[in-house]
Amino acid sequence: MKINKFLTYTVASALTLATGGMITGCTDNFEDLNTNKYEVDPNNLPFESQFVEPITYVYAPQQNMFQYWTNLSIDLFGGYFMTPHNFGGNGNVDYKLNRGFCGGMYENFNLHIFNNTRRLIATCDEKGLVDYAAIMRVVQVYALSNMTDTYGPVAYQSVLDGNDVAFYYDSQESIYNSMFTLLDEAITGFKNGTSDVANMQQFDYWCQGNRELWIKVANQFKLRLAMRIVKANPTLAKQKAEEAVAGGVLTAADKDILIDQGLSNELTRMFEWGDCGVNANLVTIMEGYNDPRIALYITKNANDIKDGDNVLIAKDSKYLGIRGGCNLPNKPNQWGNFSSVVCTYSTPMPVMKAAESYFLRAEGALRGWSMGGNAKDLYEEGIRLSIQNELKYKGIYAGVTSISDAEIDAYINGTTLQEDFVDPVDPQNSIKAMNTVPVKWDESASNEDKLQRIITQKWIANFPLSTEAWAEYRRTGYPKLFPNRVNSSNGTIDTDEQIRRLIYSEVEINTNNEELQKGIQILNQENSSSKFTGDIGGTRVWWDKANVGNF
Repeated sequence: MKINKFLTYTVASALTLATGGMITGCTDNFEDLNTNKYEVDPNNLPFESQFVEPITYVYAPQQNMFQYWTNLSIDLFGGYFMTPHNFGGNGNVDYKLNRGFCGGMYENFNLHIFNNTRRLIATCDEKGLVDYAAIMRVVQVYALSNMTDTYGPVAYQSVLDGNDVAFYYDSQESIYNSMFTLLDEAITGFKNGTSDVANMQQFDYWCQGNRELWIKVANQFKLRLAMRIVKANPTLAKQKAEEAVAGGVLTAADKDILIDQGLSNELTRMFEWGDCGVNANLVTIMEGYNDPRIALYITKNANDIKDGDNVLIAKDSKYLGIRGGCNLPNKPNQWGNFSSVVCTYSTPMPVMKAAESYFLRAEGALRGWSMGGNAKDLYEEGIRLSIQNELKYKGIYAGVTSISDAEIDAYINGTTLQEDFVDPVDPQNSIKAMNTVPVKWDESASNEDKLQRIITQKWIANFPLSTEAWAEYRRTGYPKLFPNRVNSSNGTIDTDEQIRRLIYSEVEINTNNEELQKGIQILNQENSSSKFTGDIGGTRVWWDKANVGNF
């Protein structure tokens, strides 16, 4: 794999941004769409415009890339979404992992983000544009964390070094160390930046040139990553978490970080194609808790649910989710008529929620770290802020005009539990509720029960960011997610442990296989599973420690 092929700017992606998407069928011609047929020198583009692609592809605004990036894989495993069929047995739903369907995160990171961030960081450092470089460092961390959390070891430093023969793999532990360094460098860059705000606003779709807000975003990423490694390196986790909070993270005074520049939110298209549905975990938890956000997130059933000509559930009368791993038949089928998502092509694309910082700090306080508050107060403030911000964000799309303080208080003090899942089409898919804690805080509860509350509410608040939801489920085990009824992994994924990583991209096998095999050896060295090893879904990444409790 030659460096010039690996790091070239694509005309196709630039056209996608300009036109709002390519017209093509779902999952068709993916390799063609993401192969550079025409290479151009990115330096021939206006300078500020070169930043747009990496800063937007953290939430891919192109239909095919969006589907392969997360929707055919990670979206299924984080508990938010579920495919209402299984691509004729070739999808990932039943754990018979499709390597092509698992490669989208790799493609999106390398082609659209890392391709650009590593070049722009170097260019901006040379030009003395320290705040421009800082933005790209944060974007690189965002995408790199998703990448390594998905696969484990990946090629990183060798790409930065400009190797033109092959790309060696870094351990996930070393990648995390690199990300902490990048964030510290970014924070310094923002503090010392003097670039014209109007020029920054031409491409800064996250913070609109607000360097103080960028510092908070960088610190919140640091806090997130610190919490991720709490089982792998608890000393470093505490250090970095306390640094982040002392430096300032997002608060109720700040906005959620949303991309709202008229790009196409392709989550809508996934439902229109009939390739995405709402997960039963999300529905049963939110309904059981009487969560006032449910109407902001999802719709009731999109069409009648029938048994032959007999209407079982009339259109738009019930929230209905789909359980994963149930060997569902090809589309169209009755599960395709279940709940849909509240989203349009013009809905802003979420990057980071301010409420997340409160739940991260609540967990840190539970661990005895200095987080600027106690666990209960931070937990409750996180819930309140999430509901208020979601109303601002999604109310216009859901037709919800208000949620009163009394309703929020009732939710925070709620004592109801997750509902059982009942599949109205096929009863064998039904399953009892798995989560046993209510929303209401209980100071006398165990730390484990308190953590389940915190992570479950963070999971609800972070919707629809499946990469974060899946990572935190793997780290903590919360919220408890329904296991697959059907496991077609041929022994490579444990049904109860559920899937722990995606398998490497087919592109990497074809172009960088010698180094990939060495990378798999590093994966095995960092893997703590006693059951699984190698490039399979049951192997654990470095921070996902088997047989290590949360406390």
